[in-house]
Amino acid sequence: MQPANPDRGHDLHSFRSPALVVGHPGHELRVFGWMCQSRPRMYVVTDGSGRSQVSRLASTASLLDRTGARRGDEVFGVVSDAEVYRAILDGRICLFLDILEALSTSFVSNEIDCVAGDASEGFNPTHDLCRAMLNAAVVIAERATGKRIANYEFCLTEWEQNCVAPHDSRCVHLCLEDELLNRKLEAAEGYSELRDEVQKALAQRGKEYFRTECLRRVPEVPDEHPSSHKPFYETWGERRVAESEYHRVIRYREHVRPIIAAIQQRCARPTIASHRARFSLPANQSP
Repeated sequence: MQPANPDRGHDLHSFRSPALVVGHPGHELRVFGWMCQSRPRMYVVTDGSGRSQVSRLASTASLLDRTGARRGDEVFGVVSDAEVYRAILDGRICLFLDILEALSTSFVSNEIDCVAGDASEGFNPTHDLCRAMLNAAVVIAERATGKRIANYEFCLTEWEQNCVAPHDSRCVHLCLEDELLNRKLEAAEGYSELRDEVQKALAQRGKEYFRTECLRRVPEVPDEHPSSHKPFYETWGERRVAESEYHRVIRYREHVRPIIAAIQQRCARPTIASHRARFSLPANQSP
């Protein structure tokens, strides 16, 4: 069955059941205005603990309560950052396929008709794999329901990589009024685990930069592979190994690409499998 093609264009407010899918808690701040207006069901791959080993899920859960957005319990901090990186290095593809199954099944059961999530920027492998899983979940859910799901991405790291996000006809720009911009900035500055990153972003770009939120339509056949240059996370990993902070470097070709290939292969199956969760959130990581 070919999915029906809805006549809704780029009107983000016309969708009845939107979803937000991110690799780490805190990414929702980038589209805080859209989240307040659309109140999506939010899915988060990791707990955001990073090297600090302190989960950020409670801060994100608090944001959801304040904005009226809903929590996608099927995938909400199901693994720690450390576990994701170990799974990437060890080639534990089943972890990512389990998350994909949980996402796609939830999209179907909740009749998701629009998704927004991390762009693949070559900055962090979890961001890029989140995008690959999101794209695949959309295809699987579309095939199961016969309905289109609008798919958008948003950039996260233009100030980290000192670059400018591309804008063209695929972009939808939301310009926040003063009250909503102030709410967004207050939420960002009050997100304690990201205080340093928020201050750095504000210092580099200024408050006015965050008035405009850009959600970019993902092509029907997305390019999930980085350009020929080395991804930032490889350079970062090499530096950390040289400083004896890391033992191994996550490589795109050796580690990330095989996982993306497996995700795409799963996406090519003709039917959706009923999901049986094979991961669980430890009690001490619950928000």
